Amino acid sequence: MPYDAIVLGGGIIGTALAEELARRGQRIAVVERGTVGSEASNAAAGILAAQVDLPAPGPLFEFCRAARRMYPRWVEHLERRSGICVGFHVDGILHLVLSGREEQAMKRQARWQRAQGVRVDQWSPKEVRRHEPVIDGKIRGGFHFPMEAQVDNVRLMEALAAACRKAGVSLQERTAVRRLVVRDRTVRGVETDRGALEAPVVVNCLGSWADLGDTFPLRLPVEPVRGQMLAFLGPKRLVRHAVMSSGAYVVQRRDGRLVVGSTLERAGFHKALTLEGIHAILCGLRKLSRAFDQCALIDSWAGLRPLTTTDKLPILGRTPVEGLYVATGHFRHGILLAPTTAQAMAELILRGRSAFDLTPFSPLRFQPQ
Repeated sequence: MPYDAIVLGGGIIGTALAEELARRGQRIAVVERGTVGSEASNAAAGILAAQVDLPAPGPLFEFCRAARRMYPRWVEHLERRSGICVGFHVDGILHLVLSGREEQAMKRQARWQRAQGVRVDQWSPKEVRRHEPVIDGKIRGGFHFPMEAQVDNVRLMEALAAACRKAGVSLQERTAVRRLVVRDRTVRGVETDRGALEAPVVVNCLGSWADLGDTFPLRLPVEPVRGQMLAFLGPKRLVRHAVMSSGAYVVQRRDGRLVVGSTLERAGFHKALTLEGIHAILCGLRKLSRAFDQCALIDSWAGLRPLTTTDKLPILGRTPVEGLYVATGHFRHGILLAPTTAQAMAELILRGRSAFDLTPFSPLRFQPQ
């Protein structure tokens, strides 16, 4: 049967958009070559950082802040629709600085963020250890971002999948896209390895695979960046915040699991763990605290984050092909930006414009001038 829209990719961006469109009365199909959330969305740590890793003010910072404001109500909606608790907590992020250079860089970041009206607290080593007693490494201090949050991204994807199904979304898993069907510069649907699907709207939410093997009709400079991750089991409340440094980060779930990461590697589509990557993470973690030494390793994995290589901004908006849209390139902010991306893209598709200014993220910025 024909759909109102086909979403390519069953990660958090694709499923969030599909659920948003379905709630607005649209018949939606999601085409996912694996299972929902099986790539970068499940591989993340679930740290919702709207401030801590934003180096400068600009449209991405504002989009992240908008997402942070939306998150509590969005999570409440998904939990109500799915019956699944997604572990959303506003615990703050503590970024530790290990050198004078890092400290000066974080001071500059704190200054411009305070000027934008958001809170950043600078803590001495003594204050760090009072708030986070587990930290016993050699540090120069820390910067606390109290409005930052975390979510169990695996549970979030389970909730999104359930909410999609409840809204009537057709989740077509283990189905690969072969090509777009375009006639007269207008999209008509897609060909998959299980047959054709028709729709006047197709949205590319394929993350690192957004170029469709170089067959997408618009240049999308998106490349995968591998992130290796480890999980340990430790005493509950061993870590009170998400704790980050230049060498590693750790966030603890309420059941005691410690999610530790991560590498940033240009390794193509080679999604594997390496001795070098694991060693780097463990060395970074060990600089923060010896308290992790006796924690039991329970899991390890790697994921591929989609990075827009030209400017590191997401790619959101319409293309020159009528009915064809893109929502990809979120890099390390995909979990955070899911609700704003879903709302903005749904408004653009259904109304022709969004309440968010998507101009800085437009796919048309890659067109030859």
